[in-house]
Amino acid sequence: MEGTVEVYTGEVVTVEHIKALRDGGARFDITAEDGRKWRVDLTRDGETQVVTSWRDGKLADLELPEWAGDVTARLARV
Repeated sequence: MEGTVEVYTGEVVTVEHIKALRDGGARFDITAEDGRKWRVDLTRDGETQVVTSWRDGKLADLELPEWAGDVTARLARV
């Protein structure tokens, strides 16, 4: 899945598939309209692990927002 997703808050986020993982999962970049970005690994079991995150292009230690679960659940179904 690549493209944009509207989350339940009304915000539109961009999702980009980066690569398949050896264990059968996948790595994605999720970018919010406000300049926050997360690189996440989504396991075959549907668990999400933050690999790294940025705010306005600079590395930052960001927690995933509540709406991220909605996005990763959609990715797991694809």
